[in-house]
Amino acid sequence: MLGEKIFRGTSWLLAGRLVSNLLGLASTLIAARLLMPEDFGLMAIGLSVFAIAGAVVELPVGAALVQMKTATKADFDTAWTINVIRGLIVAALMLAAAWPAAVLIGDPRIVGLVAALAAYPLVTGLRNSWFEQYIRDMDFRREALVDVLSKLASIIAIVWIALVTRSYWALPAGVVAAAAVATLSTYILRPQLPAFSLSQFRKFFGFSLWIGLGSIADSFRDAATTFFLGRMTGNAKLGAFSVGSQFAERLELVLYAPMERTLFAAFASIQDDMARVRAAYLKALHLGFAIFLPICAGMALLSHEIITVALGLHWELAAPVLAFIAPATALYLIAGLSNSLTNALGHPRALFRYKVLSLLIHIPVMAGAVWHSGLIGALAACVFTAFLWHLMSIHVAAKVTGLTRWAQISVLMRTGFSTLAMCAAVQLVRIYVLGGPGEGLLANVINAAILGAVGAAVHISCHVLIWQVTGRGDGIERTVMQAVSRRFGAQVG
Repeated sequence: MLGEKIFRGTSWLLAGRLVSNLLGLASTLIAARLLMPEDFGLMAIGLSVFAIAGAVVELPVGAALVQMKTATKADFDTAWTINVIRGLIVAALMLAAAWPAAVLIGDPRIVGLVAALAAYPLVTGLRNSWFEQYIRDMDFRREALVDVLSKLASIIAIVWIALVTRSYWALPAGVVAAAAVATLSTYILRPQLPAFSLSQFRKFFGFSLWIGLGSIADSFRDAATTFFLGRMTGNAKLGAFSVGSQFAERLELVLYAPMERTLFAAFASIQDDMARVRAAYLKALHLGFAIFLPICAGMALLSHEIITVALGLHWELAAPVLAFIAPATALYLIAGLSNSLTNALGHPRALFRYKVLSLLIHIPVMAGAVWHSGLIGALAACVFTAFLWHLMSIHVAAKVTGLTRWAQISVLMRTGFSTLAMCAAVQLVRIYVLGGPGEGLLANVINAAILGAVGAAVHISCHVLIWQVTGRGDGIERTVMQAVSRRFGAQVG
């Protein structure tokens, strides 16, 4: 029953995120054709200010509501009140930080941009807390609808203003428009009004504090990359980093976010049965890695073709960004499953300590890498931090579940070996058959099709071969073959 709820919930969220992120990708591609890399660099800085200000007073009350075994009207009222107050504080912090950020980067336009983005936390702070009851019930259909509606609003605002003004103001307009539609939708789809109350504040504070502090560490880690790149290499390279990263980040929004949302609710619902938690976690880890790693590795291998076809030659700096960030994204996604488990079991404090350690390592590594090697150095530092965080997450999950580290790593082995074989095959075909990167739109499309087909064939073949040799145990191979057998009436042994 739980497995069916997880599958159904993930399917709804996956469908919603797929549509919304296709729309988001379309808006990025259109905006990239109408605007300049420097515009995206400015937006990246503005969003970093928002991320830091938001993290300083982060209290994830929605997660707290889902994690509670029972939730009363007073809990929903308190959650809404906390969000409203938080939105006001974040907006005030952003306005206060706008001028110092402009001085730090050396661009006065940041003041107006950050001031405009300050409307985002004000609007999202009004989100209907009662909407989280759908998540508690593992009913994700309405959340998927909200995703799509908000992204439609965003793309309309971005494209319209970009066409009219050819200005970076299209980007913050899209962010604010999406927030307004998303917040309004939560009241339309759940017509139940919360009231102003802080009667249950202590209950939320105890759980949310450590998640919020962890978010601060995450935000400072991400902001360090943005500020070092912007200060040391200029807004053009920062813009290339921002746009190149967005292709990999779409995978997080499309593939990971639906799984994380449903698994968090599922882990919270069975937190008293550790045997079920361990089994569900290992299965999620295996399936997640089997999906995330080959897709991210494929994007890295085809980064030149993807950027050239999607954005054009004037965005060529975004290709190495995607080549580095896509594999790093796979590591963060798998680590995210461990983080979701840890939080659902009520151990956010343990996770926070390692996030601080990761931040303290990342900042000097990033500063030195950018100073020494510019953009490429920053990308290498991002991969290093992602790998380090993956190892830390495995350690934390082992502590809170009693699973060994090897038990977690072993479920990743088939996918790891198959992906290495895929990478080798694609590179050999690129060098010895295609003779290197293609020139022109058509050549890159053809090369991407050939390399993609070779990579997929090698990866799937190796995965199945290793599965056969190792005894045809439980895993994604058996899941797929059983689905095929049900469809065509065969039996899988």
